[in-house]
Amino acid sequence: MLKHAHELVEFADEQLQLATKQQPAVSDKGYTETQQLLERMSVELDKMIHSANPEQRDALSRAQQQVQDCQNDFILGFDT
Repeated sequence: MLKHAHELVEFADEQLQLATKQQPAVSDKGYTETQQLLERMSVELDKMIHSANPEQRDALSRAQQQVQDCQNDFILGFDT
């Protein structure tokens, strides 16, 4: 799950970079789908956090924070 979250954040960053450069390769649909993927990942991580041990919870929380940071970037419309 952590690897998938990391890969999703990287993918979302790429999509956001393309969108902020107004590249035709990123459609509104792709932008919206990426936001939906980020939201689903955040919800899944939240579920896992509730049943994790303290060590796992820390790693999952960090991954969730990265996903949420990426969501915020999408909302604000810029890449970091």
